[in-house]
Amino acid sequence: MTNIRYLSIDDISNYRTLLKRGIHEDLDVFAWKLQNDRCLAELNLQDLLSTNSNKSIVIGAFQDSVLIGAVTLIFNQSYSLAHKAVIENMCVMGENHESREYLAKQLMEYVFQICQKKQIEILMTSLISNNISGKVFFSNLNFELLAIEKFARKYEVGYVDEHWLIYYFNGEDMALFE
Repeated sequence: MTNIRYLSIDDISNYRTLLKRGIHEDLDVFAWKLQNDRCLAELNLQDLLSTNSNKSIVIGAFQDSVLIGAVTLIFNQSYSLAHKAVIENMCVMGENHESREYLAKQLMEYVFQICQKKQIEILMTSLISNNISGKVFFSNLNFELLAIEKFARKYEVGYVDEHWLIYYFNGEDMALFE
């Protein structure tokens, strides 16, 4: 049985290990911002996992006390932007494609529940353009293409493009998970 919950500072070691595995392509990654170890080093995991943060939540999926998936949900606290949230650094592991996709869908269901409670109306994410499985996954959850950002990120001398995806909550959202 999979247990999904908010991650805390107590999970920092397991979370770092999971993210490193995602960087080195041992996992299925969606909405991924961590292209190399330097990106991970720049990410302040302690702040991210702080229970005092009102800017973000990291959600983890556990199987027998082992962290097997995670996703970050980022909120904008500005008055005029508080109706939006962004998904980043979603990764899952599993024995096969079907089990990984099922786990990713469980994480997204949890994200949607949080968004409903927080009255989020718009959910966005971005994917590196060659992340075909990620684009298919989000498309199956009715995310739409918002824009293609050329040269979105620069790693050393190379650039990557990103596809920005958007989801508009409509009150019937939980039916996607039935």
